[in-house]
Amino acid sequence: PTGPDPDATEAQPSPALFQLVRADAENRLTVHAHSARAEVSAPEAGTEVGRYRTADALRDALKEEDVEGWAAVFEDVKADRVLVETTVTAQHAWIGQPRYSTITFFETSEAATDFADAHERPTPDR
Repeated sequence: PTGPDPDATEAQPSPALFQLVRADAENRLTVHAHSARAEVSAPEAGTEVGRYRTADALRDALKEEDVEGWAAVFEDVKADRVLVETTVTAQHAWIGQPRYSTITFFETSEAATDFADAHERPTPDR
């Protein structure tokens, strides 16, 4: 018998649980970031695409959903504001960051801007 591999890295707990939801009425996707230990229920509205334990797995799912060139609204709870990025990819640096509890993807920048403008949180430069 052999013991554990001395060169192996220690197991690390997942930093978060990401839930990806597709809206039923509109062509948009929303990522909800939860604590890794949270009990996450099915979405109240929309269809759950999946749940992911790592930012890389979430990025792979977003790539499969083909969000390349879409716009995104990042909700920054700590700063109490929303940020609009008019062209994103699944590799966008903010995806998977705990700071952004909700990220909503839209096919057009106009839809993203309208969504952000209707939000109660302020948006920079508006």
